[in-house]
Amino acid sequence: MSMTRDELTKYIDTGWKCEGEIDVFEKDCETFVFLMDNCQIIIPEENRFFVDVNCHHLAAELTWYRARVMKKEIMTGDHAHANDTLAYTGMLDISHTCPKWEDILELGFYGLKKRVEEYKNKYSKNDKTKRFYNGVLKFYDGIDRFLERAAKLAKECNKSEMAQGLLNLRNRPPRNLYEAMQTSIAYYVFHHTFEGTYLRTMGRIDALLYPFWIKEDKEYAKKLIYDYFAEADRLKAPANIPFAFGGNDEKGNSTVSELTYEIVDMYANSNLSNTKFHLLCADNTPDAIVSECFKAIQRGKNSIFFLSDSKVIESLIKNGADICDAMKYHIVGCYEAGCEGELTCTSNGRISIPKALEFALNGGRDMITCYQTGLETDSHFETFEELFDEFERQFAYLCRQTMEVINHYEAHYDKLHCAPLFSSTYPDTLKSGKDLYCDRGAKYNNSSINAIGLATAVDSLAAIKKLVFDDKTMSLEKLTEILKSDWKGEEALRLTVKNKYPKYGIGDDETDKLAARVVDMMSSHISGKPNAKGGVYRLGLLSIDWRWEFGEKCGASADGRRRGETLSQNTSATFGAAREGVTAHLASIARIDASKVPNGSIADIDLHISAVRGVAGNEALCAMLKTYFDLGGFGVHFNVLDTEILKKAKEDPSAYPDLQVRLCGWNVLFSTLSEKEKDEFIARSEI
Repeated sequence: MSMTRDELTKYIDTGWKCEGEIDVFEKDCETFVFLMDNCQIIIPEENRFFVDVNCHHLAAELTWYRARVMKKEIMTGDHAHANDTLAYTGMLDISHTCPKWEDILELGFYGLKKRVEEYKNKYSKNDKTKRFYNGVLKFYDGIDRFLERAAKLAKECNKSEMAQGLLNLRNRPPRNLYEAMQTSIAYYVFHHTFEGTYLRTMGRIDALLYPFWIKEDKEYAKKLIYDYFAEADRLKAPANIPFAFGGNDEKGNSTVSELTYEIVDMYANSNLSNTKFHLLCADNTPDAIVSECFKAIQRGKNSIFFLSDSKVIESLIKNGADICDAMKYHIVGCYEAGCEGELTCTSNGRISIPKALEFALNGGRDMITCYQTGLETDSHFETFEELFDEFERQFAYLCRQTMEVINHYEAHYDKLHCAPLFSSTYPDTLKSGKDLYCDRGAKYNNSSINAIGLATAVDSLAAIKKLVFDDKTMSLEKLTEILKSDWKGEEALRLTVKNKYPKYGIGDDETDKLAARVVDMMSSHISGKPNAKGGVYRLGLLSIDWRWEFGEKCGASADGRRRGETLSQNTSATFGAAREGVTAHLASIARIDASKVPNGSIADIDLHISAVRGVAGNEALCAMLKTYFDLGGFGVHFNVLDTEILKKAKEDPSAYPDLQVRLCGWNVLFSTLSEKEKDEFIARSEI
């Protein structure tokens, strides 16, 4: 008998709002199993592999309720105005996870449970480890009952293929392609929905499914591919559901196979709206698969992201990973990498780079609210180097503030969240009898801080250097007053700075060196610094759509940006600034040492459809990508845009219901964007 949301909430309410000490692991294991036993399940007609579940996101709400309570404890004193100014933020991250997919598809739920039992018999040494193994086994018992319940419903709905597959998975590992796909989707639901730990990759899908693929009739297998990805797309994962393909195996051999090409072909000929792909580009990745990916992009299928295999591995090793673990990396979320055995936390903290410069110019005070959020300073500098030193001092302070908040959450994970199913897929965790969160059971317990608005800050520093220290057009005090007034009465100067001054992203040597210097500085204050859970911090240059909210809280900047306007995106040039073309833009980004940015340094490239048509366009795209990676680039994605189509879609959304654009790290339907975002994409397509 399924329960309503109110009935489910009433049962677990004590887990949300208990005042005294509880064992979160034991309490939540009981809650997760209760949700599995009592949630509503339905089978839409179009589903071929698994059921739909309605447990109202209660497992995730449980963790975030506790986090909100904890936030009131930490966001006081020196942190009181952090949310008002958005100079920095800190939080727990349970939303960028990757289980050990190889074991999941090899063992299935049946084999995973048997493995837990074996580890319990061998390694259960005390009450704490017994508690872990018993909690995990309770979860697997719940899975067993759920599969039986779902199989019964599938049979009642005349879904005999689904019903038989679910019954088989109760008693043995998956043996064919259908059962491997069924296991993949079912595991996602158990991990993401019932456990409330957001699963943010389906793994290197071509390598995972290939052993099953080669045993099947190819026409039957191709139909399965279409149905599998369509059903995964309907899971409606936040910010798209990611799949990786390509890269190398442990021996350095390319894993690109005929299945890889079939997956790309499926994507090119489907209307998937909530799916994205990561192509891992190694030195021996076939040129043909890169070309096929670009053919899809030429058709407006923008949801393919390209990553440099060698640069990902180098960055992970530099941040402390063993070489073997780094080579078996995974990609989660938008485009973030984690090594084998790492609990990948990619979005713990955020820092506004332009805000650090704003504090340097304004005595440590926020220009909009006047709150003293930064360090006090007299903001008087005789040279550009003195200004840069103060900018670094303010940024380092924001790093320390961010880490203090993150460390508070992560030191108390045992009061916030547990992950019995997820933990059971990590062999190291199973051997130690430790939960990934409550007991910090991962081999690598790292955290990440993303610095937002790189180009905005670099262009502002470059403009200040030219205006104040090189050309001596005005004093720094005068420029600061102009910025505090949001360029009032200085529109001619603002447009001159915005449109005529050198910018990061045009191949200007001095500005590109400044960008590389800023990144090196930020990395020195973040990457490799110890966190509260036995790991280290990782710098990322991800702004994604956060740039809008951070921009709203940021005063006018010296690059010609008005108060409240968006900050620059990811590692790219400010929109409209890359006026020397794509090649110069990518060359500028490649000047950054991406190995010092293990959480990702991402290039966003917008191309008008007329520039990439036909065979010549495809060849140009392939050559562009190779050059970027040869120069040391980390990752890049492309938006192929048609100005006229975008304008028509804005006027009449119903005429273009399937039109997609890549917002930042994920694709969205153009019709779902705000008017402000639609206008930005139209402007970007005209550049």
